[in-house]
Amino acid sequence: MTKALAAAALLVLAQPSAAQQDTGSSEASFLSSLEGRFSGNGTLQNAGGTSRSLKCQFDGDQQDSRLSLDGSCTTAAILSATIKIELRHDPKTGRYAGTFKESTGTVANLAGTRQGQRLTLAFNETAESVRPNPPATLTISRQQDGVALTLRGSQPGQGQNLDLLLKEN
Repeated sequence: MTKALAAAALLVLAQPSAAQQDTGSSEASFLSSLEGRFSGNGTLQNAGGTSRSLKCQFDGDQQDSRLSLDGSCTTAAILSATIKIELRHDPKTGRYAGTFKESTGTVANLAGTRQGQRLTLAFNETAESVRPNPPATLTISRQQDGVALTLRGSQPGQGQNLDLLLKEN
């Protein structure tokens, strides 16, 4: 009987805890909520204070602990840019890491955590960026009928700010 109890105890200890399983399924659920096609409008504000209205479309693709958001944005002046956000969740640390690449030359490393339906990521441009800006924060929030993407520079008056509200198609 003692051997049976010891064996059962070892099996329980070898299994991931309910909290670990819940966290993993919670992260998978959050990532899968960003899967699909989203489109909408937003604003890009430059450091000098000028702003442009944007019309954007993004496709989200989730596989396991990875998420890819591929998008394109255009302005009324018929300027366009493509954006690719690649993220992966590390279940050991609970953190997210990835990259942001934009066709006009912005390349940034992303790192951060999720609280509820909001993923907050440090946005640090790399040496590959054409016009490097100071560090910023990229926030991806799942909302009732879509996704909000917000980029805020850490130094007022420098860098760019981006606000997008995308509805699920």
